[in-house]
Amino acid sequence: MGIFQIVAIGIIGVMLAVLIKNYNSALAVLISLATGVIIFLMVLPMLAETIGFVRHLGEMSEGLEAYVSLALRVIGVAYIVEIGASVAGDAGESAIAAKIDLAGRVIILVMAMPVLVDIVRVVTGLLP
Repeated sequence: MGIFQIVAIGIIGVMLAVLIKNYNSALAVLISLATGVIIFLMVLPMLAETIGFVRHLGEMSEGLEAYVSLALRVIGVAYIVEIGASVAGDAGESAIAAKIDLAGRVIILVMAMPVLVDIVRVVTGLLP
């Protein structure tokens, strides 16, 4: 799918949601959610190809597979959090969206702890 099709679906989804919002706000949120899911499904094959490429790069660089895997997991968490927070924000639940963002940041920080430990080990190993 090309970017023009994705943008067209996005614009149509926005127009439908805006038109229906005055009559039924719950339906407008569902239209917004459905539009987001459709766009995500259109992008999914490209995302899968990109993940395969990054994994291949990780296999080519000896000893860095764990870091590549961690980077992919962090990116996945970031995308999931962004989608969840956007849906909550679109539904008018900005407090829930903020909590989803906070939870995502904490999870990513916890996931990155082993890398931070490795960095400290390397730096302390370089010091006299």
